[in-house]
Amino acid sequence: MKTILQRAVAIVRDLYTYRYFNDPEKAPRYRGVYATFEEAERAIPKGRPEGFNLDEVPEFFIGKQFLFNPQDYPVLVWLSQAFEPGCRVFDLGGGFGQCYYKYREYIRYPEGLEWTVCDVESFASRGPEFARQQNADALHFTTERAAADGSTIYLTNGALQYIEPDLPEILGQLSSKPRHVLVNRVPLYDGEPYFSVQSSLHSFVVHKVGNTTRLIRGMEALGYSAIDQWTLPRSMHVYFHPECDVPSFRGFYFRKS
Repeated sequence: MKTILQRAVAIVRDLYTYRYFNDPEKAPRYRGVYATFEEAERAIPKGRPEGFNLDEVPEFFIGKQFLFNPQDYPVLVWLSQAFEPGCRVFDLGGGFGQCYYKYREYIRYPEGLEWTVCDVESFASRGPEFARQQNADALHFTTERAAADGSTIYLTNGALQYIEPDLPEILGQLSSKPRHVLVNRVPLYDGEPYFSVQSSLHSFVVHKVGNTTRLIRGMEALGYSAIDQWTLPRSMHVYFHPECDVPSFRGFYFRKS
């Protein structure tokens, strides 16, 4: 039987959810803890914009997110060392190619570079048009994660939390795996993995939190070594679930033997 305190917490949680969660401008950034992607998806408010595959989302990012993210400096360091003539970069969740555009302002791109962005259809459709406007001939777009086969560098910045499979599972499907893997801006902690619902200005999305040790061991099982890892000054708090707090987001550089 629930205690008085438990009932009081449940009432406060329901009132808080009713008042704020359906208003993106007032909603908490994250809400709810769920065991599966499907459970979190069902918790998204009905009738509200959902996910990234919406025509207005690429325009939102082009207008608001066409900036260099200072949390990407570790990526620049390792990317510049991994570059080689004719190398192929596969950018998972790369949106309209913002990393390609902004990184070239800081590091020299090698001759013959091919940079492929993999994202949902809304970005894969809008990205080529924007690339033509920017004269970015080396930039290509796909919706197929299998297109990473044979790539030299696998890059993913702030995207793994929106993809249901874990990174080792995704890479495990490739017959020719990349030698270099750069992961950045992902929420990881020492507890059990879970899913939540994130409220953004453009839509509501399922948001995944992983386990740090599980990621590293999964990559090691594929033959990768964690050459470097770093923490970022960004945290995550889910109301009414302090045990699920993420004190900092993480980044990694993995290299295949």
